[in-house]
Amino acid sequence: MRTRNALVTIMPAVLAVVCMQSSNTEAQDSTETRLSAAVSTGASLGFQVSKQTTEVQAASTLAYWTPERLANAKPMLPLLNERAVAAEATAQGDGVSVSLPGKRPTATASADSAVRLYDPAQVQIQSEAGGVEAQAVGSLGAHFTSARVNQPALETIYPNRTVGKLFFTENATGINKVCSASVLRHRVVLTAGHCVHRGSGGTAGFHRNFLFIPAFRDGAAPLGTFTPRYVATTSTWATGGGVVPNAADFGMFEMNDRSGVRIGSITGFLGYATSRLIPNHTTKLGYPCNLDSCQKMQQVTSQSFRAVSPNNVEYGSNARGGSSGGPWVQNFGIQGVGGLTTGLNQVVGVTSYGYVSLDPKVQGSPIPDSRFLSLLNLVCAQRAGNCS
Repeated sequence: MRTRNALVTIMPAVLAVVCMQSSNTEAQDSTETRLSAAVSTGASLGFQVSKQTTEVQAASTLAYWTPERLANAKPMLPLLNERAVAAEATAQGDGVSVSLPGKRPTATASADSAVRLYDPAQVQIQSEAGGVEAQAVGSLGAHFTSARVNQPALETIYPNRTVGKLFFTENATGINKVCSASVLRHRVVLTAGHCVHRGSGGTAGFHRNFLFIPAFRDGAAPLGTFTPRYVATTSTWATGGGVVPNAADFGMFEMNDRSGVRIGSITGFLGYATSRLIPNHTTKLGYPCNLDSCQKMQQVTSQSFRAVSPNNVEYGSNARGGSSGGPWVQNFGIQGVGGLTTGLNQVVGVTSYGYVSLDPKVQGSPIPDSRFLSLLNLVCAQRAGNCS
């Protein structure tokens, strides 16, 4: 990325290629079918899309990611000057809130999925100068709690296993980057728009060599690796010049199946809820490279701090580059007896940006609204079974 005095733009990237490639009750399935229909008849479509890939291109992507390239991919996160944002009256985005529940996995990962991709000792990512101080509050006064996601192997438990590390290449620079992402529907993976597209150039603005690794930890892929068949972002991001905050910094993939099994069957998937980012309290998940060199999944929990123009909300967080695209989830985890029964494990935002200075310790997300639903509707429509 390159900085300006006020805002930051993402480095140019050009894409000539495309994306590559639990038990639930009948009542829940009925609810999902009904709400999926609501999404399909929702807001007007606004998007930029790459082409679909071939099996040969998907195989080329898998071959591209050597252990060395995986180990040394650089963190991605747009940064801006805190004086460049404008607080606004609390807003909820446009339209009526729409939500769908998540689901636990229904298939087991194959025995050859649990592979060590590279030796963690190869990693050369360095912490940012000055590091992030231990106090769980920044200069803006937004409090948070930050920790690794449980202990080893627990990344593979639902709903943790729905979150993973996203690798890709910026075409213009040839630099390999990392973001975070999550499984949102049977074949749909959600991330930030800037993790798939540079923010200008139409279809030529897409990045390439996308590889998603759910439940990634210390160079291992316990659930295997996945390539996308199709990628899309909102027109709001694709024509926004790579500037943050952006009102709809969302990107989505339709993933290739593995041996005829959809990714959502292996990982399970999160639910989502639109127009619920403020007021709320969320768990922000992902792989920030200032924490454990982005080798372990991290979680930051905090409540909504302030609304920022346009259509964004900021929360306290100490996560930095690499956390981009990670989900902001309400009511995350497994509920105990007597706990919440509705709105569990629903994505209400994604990590979009941070600040150049370490002091604010906040991150921003656009509010999922009709643009989010239009994007999801587009990806769902690419193939039967993507979302139902």
